[in-house]
Order: sequence, then structure tokens, then C-alpha cells
Amino acid sequence: MNALRVISILLIVFSLSTVSIASVFGQLPTADKYENLGIRHDSRPNVCLFEPNPTHVDWDYWKAVEIESWKAVLDWQVEMTEFLPEGDWSMYIHSTVPYEEHWNKTPDDYRHCNIFLTYEAWSEGREDMALGLTGIDFADSRHKFTYIVIFLHAEERNNIVIDLGSMKENNEGKYEFVFDKKQLPLNTIYNIVLHEVGHGLGLGHYWSTQEDDYKRSALIPSLKPFDEDINFEITIADKFQLGRLYGLDGFQKPQPVWIPDHCLFDHGLRSLGCY
Repeated sequence: MNALRVISILLIVFSLSTVSIASVFGQLPTADKYENLGIRHDSRPNVCLFEPNPTHVDWDYWKAVEIESWKAVLDWQVEMTEFLPEGDWSMYIHSTVPYEEHWNKTPDDYRHCNIFLTYEAWSEGREDMALGLTGIDFADSRHKFTYIVIFLHAEERNNIVIDLGSMKENNEGKYEFVFDKKQLPLNTIYNIVLHEVGHGLGLGHYWSTQEDDYKRSALIPSLKPFDEDINFEITIADKFQLGRLYGLDGFQKPQPVWIPDHCLFDHGLRSLGCY
């Protein structure tokens, strides 16, 4: 979806990265900080999923990715419905748009969508090792949307073996490593989609200095991409934060008049206040 990657006014971009950046959190040694993005959808979210370019993505792998993606979207609905059953937390989920139908389109061609789920084989030209990105365009009141990109391959840089066959000489006579891009495990795909959909609904990052941060929130800012033992879940902190953002009535009729900048949590289990 080449044209859809170009958004006229991109207000905020949030990403899930392979790089840990918890060190910037030193100013809050006794509490975890959960940010909001300052936006929310004013009507029931319409989630639209767009097939990636099949040239670089194995078909069987893509169909498994598609299943994990829908599961992540549905889990937000299920978990919020169980947490605040008096609210309406359902989202409109549309059929996947084939690549040949959308490759030259723009978001204006899909005005019924306000959460775009798109996929790229890998990240090109980025040095932040991002696994997913969420952009926000609320500039046009007629079509406010969040735009998500999920990268399906990443470079595996763990346990590097020095091998002259995996190096190439550059123009200055020095050597640089060449890393192969590998398909991400399906649990990682689920984790990324769960995380980015949280951004797509208006949640920011959950900042913690603890090693078990992924057990505290699905919105932690970093992830080891090839660790098949890490499985994100929508936690009590995530549910509280989304409920605080939309109110008891859920997506159907958002009611809180004030969106806090952030909330503080004690080990992800108890809210210490919002500010």
C-alpha cells in the first residue's frame, strides 16, 4: 500500500521497537507511568486490514499473520467487555482488502476506516529497529484515523557468529555485517498488533524499569522480536487506561471531558492517580 504510507499531516508516530529505552524513566523510581496520546475516536472504531505486497511475503505465512491480527483486535473487545460489561466495546471489523485493490490508493479512498492495519515485509531506511508504527491524523474532522504499519521481518542480531562469508567490503576498505531478515514468529506478530491497536485507540506507552514489564502492560515500548516465550496480554492497567479514556459507555458514546496526560501505576496493578 505505497500511497497509503504517505499521510499529509502526521501528528504523532508511536512505535514498538526492539531497543529498550527504559533508562529515560529514572525520574519515576517508585511508580510506572502510562501515557495517553491525547486523542480518542468519537464513534465506534472501524478496523480495516490491508494485505501486504505478496512479492516479499510467503502466502501461508501471511494467512497465519492475518489470523493473529484479527485475534489481537478481538481480544481488545473481549477484555474490555469483561472489564466494563455495561459499555459497548465492539468495533466494526471489515474484510481484508486484497493488495491489488489498494496498492495505489490513499486513506481518502477508505473513509469508512478509522483504524488502518497495514503490513510491510520489512522496515526500509530506518535505524530504530521498529517492529510497528502508528501514525495519527486527526486534522480532518470528516476523517479522523490512526494508521498502523506492521513489519513482518526483522534482522536477528542475537548470538552473532563472525563469519567472513557474512561480511562485505565497503568503499573505504572497512567491513560491515550483513544480517539476513527473518520472518517474525507468530507470537511476536500478535504482540505487535495488540500493542499498535492500543496506540490506534489512543493509548500511549507504559513505562517501567522492571524486567517483567511485558506482564504489566501490552503497551511497553520494546520487545525482543525472536523470543517465542513472550506473550503480551491486555492487563488490568491497559483496561483501566482505556476505560478512563472512553468512559463506562465504551466506544459507542465517549463521555469523559478530560483526557489525562498520563496515569501512574503501582506494579501495573493499582492506579495511583492520573494527571
